Amino acid sequence: MHTPIVQHLGMMKCILQYLKGTIGRDIVMSRNRHTNIIGYTNSDWARNALGRRSTTGYCMLVGGNLVSWNS
Repeated sequence: MHTPIVQHLGMMKCILQYLKGTIGRDIVMSRNRHTNIIGYTNSDWARNALGRRSTTGYCMLVGGNLVSWNS
């Protein structure tokens, strides 16, 4: 933020285009009586025979609402 360069402007334009294209998509959050934090994860360590790549993924829920994920 203190020393932006031209590449930062290009990245910002990509982010804004993505947000513009996803205006009709919402993440629904429901009100629950509990605030339990639950996490799920899965991994596959280098089972891909061609590339010997590992894959992982996780999701985190608070009160039954998805708040974070990665794959």
